[in-house]
Amino acid sequence: MEKHLTKAVLMTALITGSVLMGSNAVFAAQELNEFTLDPMVVTAQRMENHDLDTPATVDVITKERIEKSGAGSAFEALRNALGVMSSTQGPNGAALGSMTSRIVIRGVDKGTLVMIDGVPINQDGKYNLEDIPADMIEKIEVVRGGGAVLYGSEANGGVVNIITKNKAYNSVKVSAGNYGRQRYSATVGSNNFNAVATFENRGKVSNMTTTIEKSSKKSNSLQHYDYKDGESKGVMWNYNINDNVKFTHNYVENNNIVDIIDNKYLNSPYQRKDYTDHNNTFALNIDDKNGFTSNLSYGTQERNYDQITWNKDGSIKQDIKYSWRKGHNTNLNVQKVFDVNEEDKFLIGASFKREDLDIYNSPSKKMGSRPAKPERTGAYNRDVYSLYTSYDWKMSDADNLIVNMRETFVRNADGDNTNLENGITTKTVQENQSKFTPEIQYIRSLTENSSFYAKAGKSFRLPELTKIFGGSVMLPSVNLKPERGTHYEMGYKLNENDRSWRLAVYTYDIKDAIEIESGSASTGDIVYNNTDIKNTGVELSLNVKHNDNFDSFWGICYSNPKQKSFSSDNNAGGQWIKYNNQLQFNMGVNYHKDKFASALSANYIGMRNNGTTNGATRLRPALYTDLHFSYAPEENQKAFLHINNLFDRKDYTTNNGPDRETYGYYTMGINFMVGYEYSF
Repeated sequence: MEKHLTKAVLMTALITGSVLMGSNAVFAAQELNEFTLDPMVVTAQRMENHDLDTPATVDVITKERIEKSGAGSAFEALRNALGVMSSTQGPNGAALGSMTSRIVIRGVDKGTLVMIDGVPINQDGKYNLEDIPADMIEKIEVVRGGGAVLYGSEANGGVVNIITKNKAYNSVKVSAGNYGRQRYSATVGSNNFNAVATFENRGKVSNMTTTIEKSSKKSNSLQHYDYKDGESKGVMWNYNINDNVKFTHNYVENNNIVDIIDNKYLNSPYQRKDYTDHNNTFALNIDDKNGFTSNLSYGTQERNYDQITWNKDGSIKQDIKYSWRKGHNTNLNVQKVFDVNEEDKFLIGASFKREDLDIYNSPSKKMGSRPAKPERTGAYNRDVYSLYTSYDWKMSDADNLIVNMRETFVRNADGDNTNLENGITTKTVQENQSKFTPEIQYIRSLTENSSFYAKAGKSFRLPELTKIFGGSVMLPSVNLKPERGTHYEMGYKLNENDRSWRLAVYTYDIKDAIEIESGSASTGDIVYNNTDIKNTGVELSLNVKHNDNFDSFWGICYSNPKQKSFSSDNNAGGQWIKYNNQLQFNMGVNYHKDKFASALSANYIGMRNNGTTNGATRLRPALYTDLHFSYAPEENQKAFLHINNLFDRKDYTTNNGPDRETYGYYTMGINFMVGYEYSF
């Protein structure tokens, strides 16, 4: 009954929206029509420049585009971007402990550096994009392609820079939808101070994974996950101390409860997993407007995982504090841009990053009904120093040559591991590592409205601390090497009339890519090792301003990502196996007329492959869709309806599984949120 009612409500909304789009009713306009063919970008070169003069593929997601889409967080704003594949286990990007959402750029599964106002927020390879409220975002710059020369480790695939607002408006927003979901936010803005407070109830989702078969000597059982309950609350604020200095703080607390449903257990779930996260980021940014910029940040990620297991009669078999981990990151970056002459620029900078991580686990043999307190099993740390430079040489009126270089030094990479079975603590030190990464870029201005660029460079990614020294389900792999990538790219950019075209052809070859060689999370014996990955692809995008009320974007990309399998007795050299996604087509249509606005987006992911050591498995294509309507009866009021998964598809949100022993995570069914916003 509820499902039929939901579909009836959505069909009514779709018909009403179509009628409104075709009407000539007069409304008090709320302008959302910023459309810039050649926006200013800062991320690709660490200095401000027009996109047309930038030798890289940059996608700029403006606050207007975010507002039109109805996105509630940075994750929702990014999940339909071209060249990007979002990967998530929880609904709407919610993290389930260490299983956080990911943004995969150009098929590099773990090579995305995420920043807020130029400050990196990756910790042990993890970031929580769902924790960044859309109401606080001025724009998002997505740089596709290896960016490790100017930004260091973790940018093998690309860089996502989320730039926060300097001036927000005062508003309150409430919304609710099916699956029991609710979302509330309040925004306060002034000349110097801006803040967004959010609360979200994520509701309940039944059967969010594939049904898999768990075999044992006595019997077989079928299992799946139910998302039982979840909520998120947080506050993000910034204060502009003066025109040159800004302080930003973001605090978010998440709680997510997942039940494992087993066909042998009729009266209760088989197991309940309770995940609680606390994430804190403090950042101080300095920009003297004369070429000197600096930022200092401190961030923490705390992840708790509790677990209850029941007997068949409903009594508790095990109730433990399964694991706890807390990471700390300190980042410092200083850079200066010099005008060598009227045309050439020279950039020099230095950065420092201190990583440390504490890990607690429950002893595996402490069973029974009484909780087992987690004990400290690991304490890891690492210091990373970098020096980088860039020289932009104006060779002629039409030609620029840019040379980038970075030297990275790793020191004090060590970890203490305690075996809870015998109480023995082992101290492990990874050998000091250093890496030099050069890059050369060339850009030619063909006309006032078109340009051609080519670039070649090196990139790298350091292995995460848990992959080196071990974690709750990972065994130590202290001999892991950093990933070493070689990237090549050519591109063409054209702005004509009210259209902007972007074409890019790229290839990369990453040596010593860090992937799982053996083991599984269920048995707690995952081992990481180095292998190779490579990819060649082409991307084409088009942005069109049809008229003052109507604009659209279109994109298509095709690539062929492959991973080299680990050697075995029968295959000493390994073989190339297809993995990740090969084909993507995305589109978005935005319309506004006086008081009414709407946006439709679709993201098709095809030729999906789940590469494993046993070969590649083809997954069915995915089609992610969003439709957003808003109506502003008064200048300071707005009602809206957001519909996700229009065709009620069950698409996989990750490239994991499915097989008899691996869960594959589904999208939610067709879902909607109805809301109201009041500004003052």
